[in-house]
Amino acid sequence: MPNCVRSTRIAVHSWDLLTTDAVATWLDALPGYLVVGTACTLDDLLLLCRLRPPDVVVGQLSPELVPGFPLVPLCPTCGLAALRASLEHVVLGPLHRVGPGALTDREMEVLAYVCSGLSAVLVASALRLSPHTVVNYKRRIFAKLGVQSRVQAAAVVARLGLVRTPCSGVVAHENVPTLTHREHDILASIARGESVRQTASALGIAVKTVESEQRQLFFKLRVHNRAQALAEAQRLGLLT
Repeated sequence: MPNCVRSTRIAVHSWDLLTTDAVATWLDALPGYLVVGTACTLDDLLLLCRLRPPDVVVGQLSPELVPGFPLVPLCPTCGLAALRASLEHVVLGPLHRVGPGALTDREMEVLAYVCSGLSAVLVASALRLSPHTVVNYKRRIFAKLGVQSRVQAAAVVARLGLVRTPCSGVVAHENVPTLTHREHDILASIARGESVRQTASALGIAVKTVESEQRQLFFKLRVHNRAQALAEAQRLGLLT
């Protein structure tokens, strides 16, 4: 474990989603390390590094592709022990200052609540802020994420693993609902940040059909809106 008073902030990159999630989950469980997010493409990695600047990038790419951040190569054939040994030799520099495009810790708090599907009033109550202040936070957060809605924000958060929760074990199989192909299609559309009308257009079905199928999806996931559906689907491992 690094000899430091703060955790090493890590951005994890792999071209394979399962590898990315597995490595990030493993690192999250180690003391002294904090995974700030994950990425499966170079564009997402660069976005992640802007939004949540890491101390080091663990990834399957060349160092020159992530200028300004030390790179620890992620080699599937080398094993996790070798990866940990490499991380222990990383020398931590000063904590990256929050730049104009980065999310502050307070904005991350607001973002986590927003993506859980809570209204501005409920977020304000939870964080002891005024609803007006929460709305202003949301406006700044959406601008940094490059989105226009809560669902689009939740899609970016899910894609980049920006809001991570401690692993509490494997979700029991009987607790994972069985979705139809259409429900999976709608869930995938929500994960892309698309509106109900955009979902209908992409699937070639009527808006009313999407709304009907979506209600059934919400019922199975025990949620009330698209942002909550996305968060719960991510927790249950339904997003692939």
